[in-house]
Amino acid sequence: MTLPTLAPLYLSWKAFQHDRLDAGRASDMESAARDLADLVRLQWEAETQARGLDGFAPMPVTWASADFDFVHDWSDLRSTAAEWPGGCPGNPDDWPATAAGLAGRDGDIGDVFSVRTPARRLLLLGEPGAGKTTLLNRLLLHMLECRDAAPEERVPVLFNLGSWHQGDTNLAHLMLRQLRQRYPGLTAPPPAGPATHGAADLAEALIKGQRILPILDGFDELPVGLRAKVLAAVNDEPWITAPLVLSSRLAEFREAVHAADVAIGVYGAAGISILPMGAGDAARYLRGRPGTAEARRWEPVVAELGTQSPVGQALSTPLGLFLARRFYRSSLEPGYPGRTLPPDPAGLCRDGRFRTREEVDEHLLGSFLPSVYGTDAPQAHRVLTRIAQHLEYDRGGAPDIAWWKLRSLLPARRAARIVAVFLGGAVLTTATVTAGATSSLTYGAQGDILYCVSLGLYFGLLTALTVAGARPALVATACALVTLVAPSGDAPVLWTCGDLAGIAIVVFLGFQALRRTAARFRSLGAARILALGLTGALIGAMTQGVLTFLVVTIQPMDSANSLTVTGEALESGARLGLFLGLSYAARVSLREVAAVPGGRLAWAWSRSGCLAALLLSLVLTVIAACVSAAMPLQWGADASAWTVIAAIGLSIALVTGLAGGIGFGLSVQTPDLATVVGPETVLRQDREVTATMTLMTGGVFLVVFGLSVAPLTLTGGSGIFSVATFAFLYALLGAMLGALRQTSYILFVLTQSHLARYEGFPPDLMTFLDDARGRGILRQVGPVHQFRHIDLQRHLARQPRR
Repeated sequence: MTLPTLAPLYLSWKAFQHDRLDAGRASDMESAARDLADLVRLQWEAETQARGLDGFAPMPVTWASADFDFVHDWSDLRSTAAEWPGGCPGNPDDWPATAAGLAGRDGDIGDVFSVRTPARRLLLLGEPGAGKTTLLNRLLLHMLECRDAAPEERVPVLFNLGSWHQGDTNLAHLMLRQLRQRYPGLTAPPPAGPATHGAADLAEALIKGQRILPILDGFDELPVGLRAKVLAAVNDEPWITAPLVLSSRLAEFREAVHAADVAIGVYGAAGISILPMGAGDAARYLRGRPGTAEARRWEPVVAELGTQSPVGQALSTPLGLFLARRFYRSSLEPGYPGRTLPPDPAGLCRDGRFRTREEVDEHLLGSFLPSVYGTDAPQAHRVLTRIAQHLEYDRGGAPDIAWWKLRSLLPARRAARIVAVFLGGAVLTTATVTAGATSSLTYGAQGDILYCVSLGLYFGLLTALTVAGARPALVATACALVTLVAPSGDAPVLWTCGDLAGIAIVVFLGFQALRRTAARFRSLGAARILALGLTGALIGAMTQGVLTFLVVTIQPMDSANSLTVTGEALESGARLGLFLGLSYAARVSLREVAAVPGGRLAWAWSRSGCLAALLLSLVLTVIAACVSAAMPLQWGADASAWTVIAAIGLSIALVTGLAGGIGFGLSVQTPDLATVVGPETVLRQDREVTATMTLMTGGVFLVVFGLSVAPLTLTGGSGIFSVATFAFLYALLGAMLGALRQTSYILFVLTQSHLARYEGFPPDLMTFLDDARGRGILRQVGPVHQFRHIDLQRHLARQPRR
C-alpha cells in the first residue's frame, strides 16, 4: 500500500515545484515587458513633445470608416471575429452595428481600436500630411495607459516597415531587428524555461510569447516590388490572428492590394480613413489653449479660414497649417537664429502683402527650413536647394534622390576631369614608387631617382590627359616635354627629335585608331579593353620602330648598333601604345558607367575575353621576336633565340588566354531596386562589390598584361625592372576600369568630395540626407529619399540658381 500512496505524492510535489518555477519565469518576462513599456513611453512622450502634439495645440484629426473594396464587409467582419481562433477578441456588445460607428476624432482612436474593432486589427489610411503619424502616436500612448491597469496586455511598439531588409523573410525578423537596435537591453539572455525555449534573447522571447502589439508604419515607403510581399507577411501565421495596426497612404496601399491580387488588404482588419480638416478644427489647431495671448495673436488669421482669401486657401490643408504654426512659434524654441520674440501671424493678413495663395505658400514653405534647422539653416538650404533644382531641371521633376545618380550634379566634362586627376595621380604614384623600388633592387644605389620620377610623371600625364578628353596635340606636347626634361643617355639631337616625333605620331594615330576600335568592337563588352590595348600596342610598336630606324639610318649612333636602337624603340613603342590603349579604355568606360549601383558579382565564361587575351599575347610575342632579331648584341639573330621567344610567347599566351576567359567573364549584377530597402543598404552593397571588383580585375590585368609584356621587356634587356613597373601600372588601370565601368561607389565618393569642397555640401552626404529624413524634410521610399512634400521640392527648385 505504500508505493501506490507515495507515487501520487511525488507527482503532486513535482507539479507544485514546476508551477512555482513557471510563476517565477512569468514574473521575469512580465518584468521585461514592463521595462519595455516604460522605454516605449519615454521615447514617444519625448517624440510627442518634439512634434508639438503634447496638448498645447495638437493637430486635430477626424476619420470615418473606410468604404474601400479591399476591407471586410462589416457584417462578415463581425461574424469572423465572433469565431476568432483562440476566442473572441472583445465584447460583441461593444461593436457598432455598422461600420459607420468607427468614425471619431483625436483621442477616440484608442476606444476605436480596443473596443469597437472586432478583431483588434485596424487599417489606417490617409492622404499625405493628413495626420497618420499623429494618430498613431496618440493610439500608442493610449494603449500604454490602458496597460498600466492591465499588465497582461501586449506592449504596443511602432515598427517602420520602410526599413524592411532583403533578409527579412517574415514580420518577426523585422520586429526582432528593430527591437534589438532601439532597445539594446533586449539583447540580454531570456530566462530559462519552456516558454522561452529556442529564444536567443529577450526580444525574441517577447515576440514568441505574444507580448508585443505591432503598430506598423511606413508601408508606403516600401519599394513597389516589396509591398505585396510585406502584405502577405502581415497576413501569414502567426500574425494573421494577432492584434495589430497598419498605416499607409491610400494610393500606395490600393496599388499593393491590386498587385497582390487579393480581395482583402489585411485579413480581419477594420479600416478607417482620415478626413480633410475643417475650418473649425483648423482654428482650434492654430489657437492652441483658448483665452491665452497666443490664441489672441491668431484671431486675424482665424477670421480668414474657410474663405477664398489667399490666406484662407493656403491654410485649408494640413501642410499649410503645420507650416504656419511651425514658423510663427518656432522663434520661441532654442536655437532659432536672431529672434527673441515670435513673428506676428497677423502679418499673413496684412493688406497687399500677399495677393495670391501661391505667394502665401511660398512664404510658408520658405520659413520651413529655418524653423527646423535653426542656426544650421543656411547650409541645409543651400544643399537641399541644389538637390531640388537638380531633380526639377536636370531630371525632369523626378522625385527620387538616388545617391548613385547624384554624380550628374557635376557636368560631364568636370566629372571626367576629376576622375582624370584621380587616375593620373594614382598612376604617377604607382609608377614612381614601383620604378624606384625595382631599380633599387636591380641596380642598388645606382638607381636613377630622376628617371623614376619622370617615368611616373610621363605616364601620369598620359593617363590624366587622355581620360579628361584632351586634344591629341596637348597629350603629345606634355609627354614630349617630360621626355626633354629628363633625356636618357647621350642620344644625338636628331635621334631625340625623332623619338619626340614618334611620341606625337603614336598619340595622333593612336587616338584615331582607338576611337574606331572602341566603336567597332562594342559587342565585345569588357573584352573591348583588350582590343583597345592591342590596337595601341600595334600602333606604338610600328610607329616607334619605323621612325627610329629612319632616324638612325640618317644619323648613325656610335655608342650602339642601329638595329639595337630600333629594337628598343619597337619595344618601348609597344609599351607606350599599350598604355595609351588602356588609358583610352578608361575614357570610354567613363562614358559608359553603370546607370545603377552594383548588387553582387556574377561570372560566366567569356570566349571573347579568352580570344582577345590570346591574340594580345601572340602579337606581343611576334613583336618581341622582331626585337630579338634586331638585337644581335644581346640575343643574337640565330634560330635558337627565336625558338626561345616563341616558346615563352606560346606559354604566356595559354596562361593569359585562360585568365582573360575567366577575368573578363566577371560582371556586376545590379540589385532589384524594387525590393531593396534603404539607401544605406544599396550603398553598402555597391561599396563591397567595388572593393571585390577592384581586387579581382586588378589581379586579372596583372596576369594578362603583365605576362603579355614580359617578352618585350626581356628582349629589351630591362628585366624585372620593366616587368614589375608596367605590370603594376596595367593592374592599377585595370582595377580602376572594372570599378568605374560597373559600379557607382567611386564616382559617388569623388562627387561628394567635390561638392563638399566647392559647393559647401557636408562631407558625408548620406548622413545629411538621413538627418533631413529624421527632421521631417525627406522621406525614405525603398532605396531612395524623397522630399516629404512635392510642394517643398518645387519651392526650393524655384530659388535663384547659383
